[in-house]
Amino acid sequence: MMKKFVILILITLNLTNCGYAPIYSEKNVTNFEIKNLKIEGNNVVNSIIQNKLQKYFNNDSEKKYVISIKTDYEKIIATKDLTGKATNLKLVVNLSLNYTKLGLENNEQQRVINFSESQIIKRDQNNYEQGNYENILIRNMSELLINKVILQLARS
Repeated sequence: MMKKFVILILITLNLTNCGYAPIYSEKNVTNFEIKNLKIEGNNVVNSIIQNKLQKYFNNDSEKKYVISIKTDYEKIIATKDLTGKATNLKLVVNLSLNYTKLGLENNEQQRVINFSESQIIKRDQNNYEQGNYENILIRNMSELLINKVILQLARS
């Protein structure tokens, strides 16, 4: 019991004194501003992206970006049973990020980066539950993708 207590205290002291900061902490990620945003594609994914990027408008940062995002959602049959009915589905959310970094000089850097998230799920007989589960997965995959976009913009 005493060993566990000592180890717990040592780990706590090391983590608090070594400069550990969470990867998604506010001070690490808000070092850029979005001047213009254009989003095309799937409406569900786009609304999640729009909500997550809202706080990056008008924050007077040194890094300024003009962003164009194109999203795509696909539901693909992954496996079928002997009768030909789908048993597993593959949900894929793709995001294409096209951004231009605006600088003080007139040398604008334009980059295109593609991100993708996919999930294989079992087909459910209840269509209502299946639809709800797919919507939850789409929302989760969209949030993962937009977090990748935010980290990419913060690092470049």
